[in-house]
Amino acid sequence: MSGRLAARFVLALALGLAAAPVCAHSLKLFAAVEGDTISGYGFFVGGGRPRGAEVTLFGADGSPLAQARTDPEGRFALGPVEPGPHALVIDAGDGHVARLSLGAERFDAAGPAAPAPPSDTAAGADQAAFEARLVRAVDLAVERQVRPLLEAQAEAQSRLRFNDIMGGVGMIIGLAGVGLWAMSRREGRR
Repeated sequence: MSGRLAARFVLALALGLAAAPVCAHSLKLFAAVEGDTISGYGFFVGGGRPRGAEVTLFGADGSPLAQARTDPEGRFALGPVEPGPHALVIDAGDGHVARLSLGAERFDAAGPAAPAPPSDTAAGADQAAFEARLVRAVDLAVERQVRPLLEAQAEAQSRLRFNDIMGGVGMIIGLAGVGLWAMSRREGRR
């Protein structure tokens, strides 16, 4: 009986470990709004980027607005794009598809500078225009500095970590232990 149980345990462990590569090869998508352009890249969780994958931009109503293909580094750019809620879908084939929603708020900082309020004097108009250009310049500078951090965060969150794998193995071993304990209790009563 114990040989049969050991075979079941080994089979369960092998099936659990075989599922890890499936998860490790899932496709993810990163995108940022730069002015009136949406740019970004696709990447596989286990590493690597899809080449020639089809990227489609959908509007709020679900209609396709634009399409592009990723370059050899997995990057793409779509534009010009009207501000508003959008969805991006990347399809690398063989069932590798990722979707990303872009809310209208992502376009606020990247949009054109707000028009200057009406003013009676030329000095007031110049000051308002200067402030609008300054706000736009600061927004663009912050966006350029923050984008690499957002990219790193997106990739780090999607990585299959050693701790995740060991946690899964520990869960399987723990459940097998509980099963063995329950079986030994049942056999002890006979």
